[in-house]
Amino acid sequence: MIPRYEMEKYDLEDGGSAATVTEDLGDEQVDFCIAIGGDGTILRAFNRFQGLQTPVLGINFGKVGFLSAIEPGDITRDLAPFLRDQYEAQELNLLVLDAAGSRSLAINDVAVQKSDGGSVVRLGYQVDGVEMDTINCDGLVVATPAGSTAYNLSCGGPMVSLNLEALILTAIAPHTLRSRSLVLAPKEKLVIHNHSLGSAAAIYLDGRHAGDLGPGGDISVSLAAEKARLIQPPEANFFRTMRSKFIRS
Repeated sequence: MIPRYEMEKYDLEDGGSAATVTEDLGDEQVDFCIAIGGDGTILRAFNRFQGLQTPVLGINFGKVGFLSAIEPGDITRDLAPFLRDQYEAQELNLLVLDAAGSRSLAINDVAVQKSDGGSVVRLGYQVDGVEMDTINCDGLVVATPAGSTAYNLSCGGPMVSLNLEALILTAIAPHTLRSRSLVLAPKEKLVIHNHSLGSAAAIYLDGRHAGDLGPGGDISVSLAAEKARLIQPPEANFFRTMRSKFIRS
């Protein structure tokens, strides 16, 4: 089942009996989802099937495609094994954001950052009740291992193997000489507090605006019990993918 807007976006023809073009997939359970696009498309697919435990297979038509299993030139060769159930579904950590009693999930990252055109924000953070630091910055990004190769990486944060369960905290353009990324264990709870005077910070989940954090407000971020399932070929290797996408590109 393929949303019509995706067919139009990539100038695809209606597959007739091979595919059903639909405006709304509803809550129907499917065997797996094929996401045609970049990593952003894969994240939207995960968000769409959140709670259904639907595995997602990415075909890279984007720029990086770190989460993709198939490149455009290899579709004919590489898609057939997946259709014969010859694949592995790797479980990915999710982040759970608790803001004002509302619970939300993210695959890649949760970012708290200055509003568009705004001045720097002053953000503090604590781990398991211990106050760690308060810094002037453009924001803070909390990433999963899968998200460590995205916004976190561009902010100078570490790349973390998908085989680890962890949270990664990295400052966005910190105005300090002492800022370093922090890697947290699965059961450690992170709280971010907005110490700015009169300036709200924007909250983003996987790049989607999810609200604002007003002065004096705080949010908590931790690893969720839920998992996302990413379809990978049996020979998939995190470090081989990292080398091909970031080092030899």
